[in-house]
Amino acid sequence: MRDVLLVAALGLFACACGEGLFDARGRPDVRVIGREGGTVTSRDGRLRVTLPPGALESEETVSLRELGVRSWSVGVAYALEPSMRTLAVPARVEMRAESAPGHRGPAALVRMTRDGLPAPMAGSWSEGTRSFGQLSALEDLGLAQPLCSEPIECADGFRCEDGACKSCPANVSCRANPDLPGPRNTGVPPGTTLVRHEGDVVLDTPGAVLEDRDIHGRLIIRANDVTVRRCVVHAPVPREIDGIINVSGATGVLLEDIEVFAEESSTLQWGVVGGGFTARRLDVHGVVVGMGLRSGARVESSWIHALDPVGAQYGISVFEGRDIGIYDSNVHGPGEDIGAAVFVNQQVGPTRDVRVERNRLDRGSCIVNLGHAGGTSLQGMVVRNNVFGARTVYDCAVLVSTQTQLSAEGNVWEATGVEVPIERHD
Repeated sequence: MRDVLLVAALGLFACACGEGLFDARGRPDVRVIGREGGTVTSRDGRLRVTLPPGALESEETVSLRELGVRSWSVGVAYALEPSMRTLAVPARVEMRAESAPGHRGPAALVRMTRDGLPAPMAGSWSEGTRSFGQLSALEDLGLAQPLCSEPIECADGFRCEDGACKSCPANVSCRANPDLPGPRNTGVPPGTTLVRHEGDVVLDTPGAVLEDRDIHGRLIIRANDVTVRRCVVHAPVPREIDGIINVSGATGVLLEDIEVFAEESSTLQWGVVGGGFTARRLDVHGVVVGMGLRSGARVESSWIHALDPVGAQYGISVFEGRDIGIYDSNVHGPGEDIGAAVFVNQQVGPTRDVRVERNRLDRGSCIVNLGHAGGTSLQGMVVRNNVFGARTVYDCAVLVSTQTQLSAEGNVWEATGVEVPIERHD
C-alpha cells in the first residue's frame, strides 16, 4: 500500500500468469445484469467489476474481454462492454495489486477514453493485494505506468525523468536513498495481516492499544497514553474539515507504522489533526493537508506526499500551539507554485517553539513559510539541517515574516549542496 496517486493510487500489475485473485470458473466474464445489479470477472481472474442495484435501467449483457498490452499499459488491458453505457450508480472495480516495473510505488488504475488513452478513475485506493476504483460508465480498463516526481519513487536501476521512471544509462548508478522516508519504510510493514473494521474507531480509554487494523472510517483518540500501530485508516468525505486521524485533548499518544489516505477527493479531508502525540513512520497521502499539528505534536521519519490536487494546501500546517517538532521526514507541498511543505502562522491562536530539523522538504511557492499573522510576533522557530528539493517556482526555500524569530543553519539545496537563502518579508 504505497503512494496512492490522488485519483488513482494503486499498486497494480495485471497479467495472465499465476493463480487468479478472483474465482474465474464458469465463464464469469459474460453476465446478464439487470436493475438488481451483478458482477463480471475477467477470465484470468485479475479484474472484477460489480454493478450495484440501480446502476442499469434494464437488462444488459455485460462482458470483460482482454485487449492485450497497450503502448501505455502495465500488463493486459480489458474491454468492459457494452461500451460507454452510462451508469446511474457508479460501479466498483477491483484489481490485483502489485508494483509496476521500475517503480517502488503503484501503477495507476485507469479507464480508457474513446481515443484509447488512459484517464484517472475516480475514488481509487488500494488495500493489501487488492485495489479499487469507481466507474460511472462502462469503459475499457487498464493499468498505466505511474508518474514519479523524485528518485525514491523509482526502483534501483531506474531514475525519474520527465515524470516517469526510466532505466538508467549503463554508466550511471541510480540508487534511491534507503534511509529517506518513502514507500519501503513507512506505513504498514509488508506481510502484516490486517483485520477490517467498518466505521469510526473511538479510543477514549487511557493506555488503550490498537494494532493491525484496516479502518474504513475515522480514528478518533480522546485519552492519554494510547498506542496505535500497523494500521491503515481511510475515511469517506466528512461534513466539515476534519482529520482522518484526530487526536484531541490527549497526551502521550503514539501513532506508529500507519498509512492514512482519503477514499475520495475533497477539500474537507485532512490527514492527521491534533496534538499530544508522536507520529512515527506514517505514510500520509491523498488529502489536502497532510498533518495539522497542535501543541505537543512530534513527527518522526514520516512521508507526506501526493496531496489531493483539488484544493491541496500544505504538507504540514501549524495554526496554533507550542512545542511542536518535525524531524527526519520527507514532506511534500501541493505543487511548485502554491502552498508549502511546512506552513506556520497564528491564524487560530498563539504559536511558538516549532522545530523543523533533518528533513527532506519539497514543493510550494515557498517550501517553508513561517509568518507571524494572527499575533505580534512568531517566536522560537528553528529550521536546521534540512535538504530542500527544487520544485518551487520562485526558488524560495524558506520565507520568514519580519516579526518571526528564526534560528536557521545547515539548510541546503538537494541538487547542489549550496546553502538555501532565507527570504524575509510580510
